[in-house]
Amino acid sequence: MTAPTRRHVIVGDGITALAFLDTRTARAGEDIILIGRNASEFGRGQAYAKGDETPWRYAYLLNSPADDIDPAFAHWLSDRWDLVADTMRGRAPDWLSAAAPLVERGDVYGVNAPREFYGDYMREQALAAIARLTAAGVTVQAVDADAQQLRTGTDGTLTLMTSAGSYDCDSLDVAPGGPSTLRIPGDDGAFAAPSVFGHEHRIADHIRAGREIFCIGGNAAMLDVLRLCQSLVTEDALRFVACAPDGEVPAPLIPRLPRRFTKPTLSRGHGTAESFLAEIWREIEMAKRGGDEMREIRAGFRAHFLENPLEGYVTDPAEARRVPSKLRFWLRGGTRDTILDMMRLVNAGKTRVIAGAVRAVEHGSDGARVIIEDRAGGEQSYDTGFVVNCAGAGPGSRYDPLTEDLLAQDAISICPISRGIAVGERCQTAIAGVRYLSPSTTVIGTESMAMPLYDAHMLRTYAARAQQT
Repeated sequence: MTAPTRRHVIVGDGITALAFLDTRTARAGEDIILIGRNASEFGRGQAYAKGDETPWRYAYLLNSPADDIDPAFAHWLSDRWDLVADTMRGRAPDWLSAAAPLVERGDVYGVNAPREFYGDYMREQALAAIARLTAAGVTVQAVDADAQQLRTGTDGTLTLMTSAGSYDCDSLDVAPGGPSTLRIPGDDGAFAAPSVFGHEHRIADHIRAGREIFCIGGNAAMLDVLRLCQSLVTEDALRFVACAPDGEVPAPLIPRLPRRFTKPTLSRGHGTAESFLAEIWREIEMAKRGGDEMREIRAGFRAHFLENPLEGYVTDPAEARRVPSKLRFWLRGGTRDTILDMMRLVNAGKTRVIAGAVRAVEHGSDGARVIIEDRAGGEQSYDTGFVVNCAGAGPGSRYDPLTEDLLAQDAISICPISRGIAVGERCQTAIAGVRYLSPSTTVIGTESMAMPLYDAHMLRTYAARAQQT
């Protein structure tokens, strides 16, 4: 058997890794190795993994309507609606009833689908991509392993060190997930978990015991904890509190028929981020007055900036990189079903959102005490049952081992302004033959991401652009 003429490695097993594979030009004789913790289920990634049969297996939902994630996925979901409905029937919370108004209007495309169904779809796409490459004479193999370090030989050969051994290759695409959650002192103890994912069984024990669940953060992970609670206890037994810096939850992304998108009109040549942001805010407010909802505003701005890079509007690159953090906050939105539930429960006095930043968690004999800095800078404490850290990334967050290694080698860098990862044109790193793209990427070449890449459509778009020659 002759050796392959070329070996390419893709690190990662989710949306971005699949986008790199799916857009790759087939080269007969090439050997492609897929390396990831869940590479044997390549395409699903951690976020869309197949779950065990637990009450919360299908509780976690996509943040956006199905056709905002991918029109092809919306079509896939619609074609399998009877199977999806059978799978979801009788589950708590009652997702089918929440979806019913959309379905009755013929808008299955607008539902916020359970994430595992999206994983099923992505897995099908991965198998199709592998079949296409195999038919063209490419060998594709998957290795379940954690990538750890990259070494470069004097001849340019790349050696990837993993938990399953080392792999020599000619080129490498690195497509990991985002950084770790910001750790809070005391967030992992008898009455606290450092995240929801991977800790569901322990959190579930406290939910069933009737303890109040306190979430640090008001983001999508907090909404997942609410869904976890709803899958286990009835609403009259639910005790739930969230603490967010502004004391608010994201706006629900509500689809309407016919679909409409905000079409911003923005002027070029701004000298400062402040000037450009002021114009964006006027556009957002005008869209709201015109009847646009957050789903339409967010989708419209996303589409606009995919075609009109930020540097075309703000002349100073450093100033341009100050725009995304504010824009991300203004255009934040989330799962319609869960946010509407949260709003209803808050209005009914069954749960609450506290304004402030959690600084520490202390553990007692029968619960936790949360130390909170309020918006005035004062300190207060809150006694609760069990704490779940949903704070998201922040100062001190860590990346996966390979990303940390690439940062240590100066192959990629941290943007000092946006605090995200910066790479070269078409996602190239400083190491020849190595590309990098993750949700944490905020600078690609001269382009600053106007909106964060925590979005399946945007990740696929930039992975495809990286393949262009």
